[in-house]
Order: sequence, then C-alpha cells, then structure tokens
Amino acid sequence: MKLLLGLLAVTAFVFSSVKIGEKAPTFELLDEKDKRVDFGKFIDRPTIIYFTHNACHYCTQIIAFLKRVHKKYGDKVRILTINVMARDSRLIKAYKRAFDLPFPMFAGNDQKLIRAYGINFVPVIVFIDKEGIVRQVVEHYILEEELEKSVKLIMERK
Repeated sequence: MKLLLGLLAVTAFVFSSVKIGEKAPTFELLDEKDKRVDFGKFIDRPTIIYFTHNACHYCTQIIAFLKRVHKKYGDKVRILTINVMARDSRLIKAYKRAFDLPFPMFAGNDQKLIRAYGINFVPVIVFIDKEGIVRQVVEHYILEEELEKSVKLIMERK
C-alpha cells in the first residue's frame, strides 16, 4: 500500500499539468519536414493546441470539429496539433495525409513537453488566448458545441 501511494505521489509530481492563467510552455519540436521549430512562435493569436496520436479513434472525430473551426474562423484562430507518438515526420505525414489536415503538426514524443502539459492520454486540447495565456484545458473528448464555446472564450479575451 505504501508503495502504491508513493508511486501515485511521484506520478502526480512528474505529470503536473499546464496551469490555467499561466503562459503556455513552448518547445522546439520537429515539424512535418523534420525541421526543428519553436512552436511558441505560432502562438501569436488565439490558439488551440491539440494533442493526439495516430491510433486514437476519438481524436480523429475531433479533427473534423477542428477543421470546421478552421474554416469558420480562418486566421483569427491558430490550430496546432502535436502527435505524441511521433519522433519524426513519418507519423506526422501519415496522419496529415489520412485526415487531410490543413494545420501544422509537430512530433511530440518529447518527455519535457509531455510533462509540462501533463499528457497522460489523448485527446487533450489546450485553449490559449492571444497573449499566450492558457485559458482552458480539456482532457477528454469534446462535443462540437463545447469546442465552439471554448474558441469564443479565447477570442473574447482582451
């Protein structure tokens, strides 16, 4: 029992989630061309960071919602996707091709990134305002109506 409690305490410490009201952590990650890019440079407007991977069925459903957000809001909202299984562009290219993904995807198999955002599973969606402040984190499947409310939340921040 003591061992179990100790493991839970360590896990809670290691996977401390990103904090609402704080600046979003940024990292240099590989893009779809295997080029190292600071994805923080993309957080220059209301931004959605979507953590996913190739084998997540629910994640693929959310992609359709995100594509509709992209179509509706265009450049007013930035959508970044991070594939937590990808170490290089191979899985990114497969994902983007399979789902006709119109927004950037980065290789997110990076322990520092996973710890900073508290990624224990996917999908995880992080909503960031134009100042780079985390306003909401959804750690599960999201309905399209909820997604729309969250987008409006980050767009209305002054």
